[in-house]
Amino acid sequence: MPAHAAPLTPWARGGLALLCALVVASVVVRVEVSRRQAPPAHRDGWEASGGPVDLGMGGLWPRAAAGPLTMRVAECAAPIAVDFVEASPYQPDPSLVGRPGPTDHVAYVYRGRVLDSRFITIRLNAIYLARLASARLTGDRMPAIDELAVKVIVPAGCPISPEAVMAILRASAPPGSLMP
Repeated sequence: MPAHAAPLTPWARGGLALLCALVVASVVVRVEVSRRQAPPAHRDGWEASGGPVDLGMGGLWPRAAAGPLTMRVAECAAPIAVDFVEASPYQPDPSLVGRPGPTDHVAYVYRGRVLDSRFITIRLNAIYLARLASARLTGDRMPAIDELAVKVIVPAGCPISPEAVMAILRASAPPGSLMP
C-alpha cells in the first residue's frame, strides 16, 4: 500500500479545473441575480398569478393589497408587523423580511397553518415542496408555485398569539375577499 496518493493524470486535472470553473461561474451568476432582484419589502404588489392569499378558515386577502402592514392591538404596547412573503425556497429568504427584534415572536402562516416553532423557514419550504410534488404527481396545475405566506412579528412582551393576529387580519380583510 503506497504511503501517499497517486498523482492526478492530466485528464483528471483538466476535469477538476473545469468543475471548479463551473462552480465559480455558478456562484458569480447567482450573486449577480440576487443583487439585481428587488427586495420583497419594496415591491408594489405581487406580479404572479394574481390569486388571493389564503389566510385560512375561509379568509382571503387580495394579492394587490399584500404588502407590509402594522396592526395596533390593546394588549401590546408596540405594533404587530405583518408581512406577506413568498412561500418558496427559490425566492429571497423570508426570514430577512420585517426585521424582528431578538426577543420578538415570529410565526409564519401558510394556507391557515401556523408555523411558529424552531426552523420555521425550513418547515415552510418543506410544505411548499410537498405541495409542489403532489401537484406534479397528480397532474394538477401547480397550486403552490406563486403562493404567499403571512409572516407575523409579535413584539416581545405582547401576550397575543399568531392565531389571534390572523383572526384580526381575517376580520379586517377588504370587503368581498372572504370565501362564501
